[in-house]
Amino acid sequence: MVIKNEEMLRTYAPAAFAEAPEDGRVSDRYSFLPTTEILEILQDEGWTAWKAQQVTARTWSKDHAKHIIRLRHEDMTQESFGVGDSFPEMLLINAHNGLGGYTLQGGIFRMICSNGMVISEQDFGKIHIRHIGFEAKQVQEASRELVMNSSKIAEKIGSWQEIDLTPRSKKDFFADAAKIRFENPSEDIVQEISKVRREGDVGNDLWRTFNVAQENLIRGGFRNGTTNRMVRPISNIQKDVKYNSELWDLASKYSEEPLLN
Repeated sequence: MVIKNEEMLRTYAPAAFAEAPEDGRVSDRYSFLPTTEILEILQDEGWTAWKAQQVTARTWSKDHAKHIIRLRHEDMTQESFGVGDSFPEMLLINAHNGLGGYTLQGGIFRMICSNGMVISEQDFGKIHIRHIGFEAKQVQEASRELVMNSSKIAEKIGSWQEIDLTPRSKKDFFADAAKIRFENPSEDIVQEISKVRREGDVGNDLWRTFNVAQENLIRGGFRNGTTNRMVRPISNIQKDVKYNSELWDLASKYSEEPLLN
């Protein structure tokens, strides 16, 4: 099968095309499972890779490094999802260095800021696929689960859009969001996390508040007053997924008790 957008994938995630595991790093029990095989299964399920990146690391080769591939489904468009400028996506995370298996996880991509969010395990169970004992049906089931859950996720976001936070709870949300990335964040950091970057995000509802915090938390671009260093965008794949998932969980918590915080 021809992998769609192969040129893009080879440019930004060459490790996806590894044909063998990294020498000297894997045990005899390790069963090599190329990322391309997962991509072929997902293509049959209606998914197309459209964006990718991989880790730059000194400890292993670029041909085996951890990589993340974002995929869009042909039946889950921005229009059908019905959440403004966003659409659901699938995240495929893998490495061919023996340090872990595959992960498939749900995500949301927001077009206006070219920013990817990650749906937490509570709303879309993270699917771990080991290199030992792999079965194609695991990938197929993960795909179908995300397709089925997309309407539930859209409904959840819709409920967040209906929740207006009080000034106190909104301030507390940004303070809690800052703690996801920063240990004991200063008031200056909290203010930076709460800065609105675009007119469409002005408002007190939970969804827009979440979007403001998410973009600032992941993109950085401001100075940390405590260290006097510029806060850089998150480029580490594990941190990106971790921070995004924790922020989604935080918003879920506020959606349950928005006025009590």
